Amino acid sequence: MANINTFIANITETGLSRANRYELMITAPSIPSLGNFSNSAESSALRFRVKSVNLPSKSIATSETKIYGPIRLAPYNITYDQLSFSVYLSDDMRERTYFENWMHYIFDYDTNRLRYYKEYSASDMKLMIMNEKNQTVQTYTFEESYPLSVGEIAFAYENEDVAVCDIGMTYRKYMSSGSYTNTEGRDIRIKKEKALLYKDLLYMDGGMA
Repeated sequence: MANINTFIANITETGLSRANRYELMITAPSIPSLGNFSNSAESSALRFRVKSVNLPSKSIATSETKIYGPIRLAPYNITYDQLSFSVYLSDDMRERTYFENWMHYIFDYDTNRLRYYKEYSASDMKLMIMNEKNQTVQTYTFEESYPLSVGEIAFAYENEDVAVCDIGMTYRKYMSSGSYTNTEGRDIRIKKEKALLYKDLLYMDGGMA
């Protein structure tokens, strides 16, 4: 059984993560009609406006299967929860407009036509976690992200607080820099996924035994 000295030694060695040491790097794809968000001052300044952010959970989706005996849960996919965060708003509420414009690009405001996925999904968004020395100790990369929702803002004459807007983002998947699969690199992983998909297609077409 561990004693108090062992506990203190373990905490001293590894430290504790502080929930107020983070930075969210928000990027949008290059949108000709709205300007290049990824290089704009608004996009760069957003990281100073993120009041809070929730690191999404991930879980393995399963289905019940029974051959003999008790039911087993068979995994078939990994699911990811929505990325949500809050931003402080400037006087002209440009931060909210930033995400509104992005959403209006996905669905044209006038015609309601949907654009191609690759046109509106960002290449990466990164949540960086720092230690007490302001060194980045972990980075979470969210691939192919785009906004799902822009939250309401409550105005009232007696409310003198800074206006805050909640943003909801979706993405294809995310992983941490400490994940073992990250050592291969994203490009290599993508090539492997394409190769496996090609083999599956050949098999379905009868090209492979």
